Amino acid sequence: MNENKTGILLLSHGSRLEDGAIVINAYKDMYTKNHPDAIVEVGFMEIRKPSIPDAFETLKSRGDLDKIIVVPVFVADGVHTKKDIPKILGLESKVEEKNHEHHDEDHEHHHHHHNIETVDFDGEIVLTEPLGIDERIFGIIEDRINEAL
Repeated sequence: MNENKTGILLLSHGSRLEDGAIVINAYKDMYTKNHPDAIVEVGFMEIRKPSIPDAFETLKSRGDLDKIIVVPVFVADGVHTKKDIPKILGLESKVEEKNHEHHDEDHEHHHHHHNIETVDFDGEIVLTEPLGIDERIFGIIEDRINEAL
């Protein structure tokens, strides 16, 4: 019996093109290969399915979870990671307390997310930082440049 009470949601932006879905699902497969007992799903901020709330429902159906870790597989913070995703996760008040001095810049974003559907989860939700600045990612950038030289 699986004693794992933590679910993992790998989160992608979403696109009409298939490429993003292929990439995020490949990361899910890599993670589950390294951690076979992990309960991992993918979700999309917009355009593609499953939505974040739908992905939460799938995670909940896979186990009696008391914690879900949400990993935005985005390069950097933006309006989605600072505002939209926390709102969907019901974490917006905590994020606003940490970032209350930055809310004016959010008004320039062109996506309109009215009537945002929120998740239904009684346990702990942990929203990680996006990928950010990391030597490992820089190594990939360097490789791409060297391949093109």
